[in-house]
Amino acid sequence: MILKDKTGKTLSRSEGEAVMKGRGAITISIYAALLAICTLISSSNSSKVLTNNILASDTWAFYQAKSIKQLIFELELTTTTDKTLRDTYSGYIKKLEEGRQEQYDKARKLEAERDEAKKKSPYFSFAAALLQIAIVLSTTSILAVSMELLLASIVIGSIGTFLLVNGYWLIIGIF
Repeated sequence: MILKDKTGKTLSRSEGEAVMKGRGAITISIYAALLAICTLISSSNSSKVLTNNILASDTWAFYQAKSIKQLIFELELTTTTDKTLRDTYSGYIKKLEEGRQEQYDKARKLEAERDEAKKKSPYFSFAAALLQIAIVLSTTSILAVSMELLLASIVIGSIGTFLLVNGYWLIIGIF
């Protein structure tokens, strides 16, 4: 594509380079900022997946421990004839059952948050890759004085930006 000024006059190569440097620099700056934001969000999201996975695993371990304790008290309850011990064991069993339910609810909530964060991960990965490609195309458009490459970088950068936004809010499910 031949570059022209506002009056329609064809620009020389050096004039075209000056125009492309300005346009390319703007797109590179925007894509670099978006890439930095994408990297921060992606890193935070990955940490959330890992942290919630560990916390859910720990919570399920507490749940299992309470289940074992409850089973032991239930077995003791069936074997003892002492009324005081039976009342004590029944109280322990009730508390353990409540504790198990709390652990169950907490573990399910952590798993749901982890799964939600896992859904977002591919969007951030693809967004980062497309933004990097857009930066390369913008840079190349300056060197080659090519408006086509700059337009390609704008299209690819826009798709990358959409994936970043979509990953953050999960507007539509693509992956």
